[in-house]
Amino acid sequence: MSSFQEITELKRKNILSFYPSIDKEKRLDLKDVLLNSTLKKKYSHKINGRWENQYLDLDLIPEIKSIFSMACKIGKSIIKKPLVIPHKQLGFSFNEFWFNISNPGDNTGWHDHKKNAEISGVYYISIPKKSGNLIFRKNNGNNFEKWFVKPKDGMMILFSSKLEHCVEINKSSDPRISLAFNLYTLPIQINETKNVYSSKKFFL
Repeated sequence: MSSFQEITELKRKNILSFYPSIDKEKRLDLKDVLLNSTLKKKYSHKINGRWENQYLDLDLIPEIKSIFSMACKIGKSIIKKPLVIPHKQLGFSFNEFWFNISNPGDNTGWHDHKKNAEISGVYYISIPKKSGNLIFRKNNGNNFEKWFVKPKDGMMILFSSKLEHCVEINKSSDPRISLAFNLYTLPIQINETKNVYSSKKFFL
């Protein structure tokens, strides 16, 4: 656990923040790959006129394997069970990770990843100043309790898949780039209703 930094206030909310051991050069290489307009990408759905989720084959971005490994290790320490992020190189028929590229003026509305996933996560590849906080909320009966995370380059956040969250408007002049994923215990059973936030309902 020495490779990550916990934020006490977030830990109390069942949210962990830490920094995987990925050097800056590899993170910038990943950014360049994602901004390469010639690459063949898959998209899931549009929100407010933009593609919300973008998918790439893992062969093009091998750097993120170490991110997945660290996330599964930390997740296992939380729930005391082995976890996996499904992807095709593990023999699954789908990749349960995606990228979000939010251009200036973009935001992501309230949603959760409610299904059979135990934990969800986000790794921040490029976060310009004023590109928006990650906000969580929990219904306490009569009102919502809200708290926020100020993302930074190279930071990873792990949280319960049932927690509702959104991302503020990108008020910077550059794209905000992040990697999101879901972690599961085995055997995996994914609810494929239209309200489920998962890649499997798009790519079978």
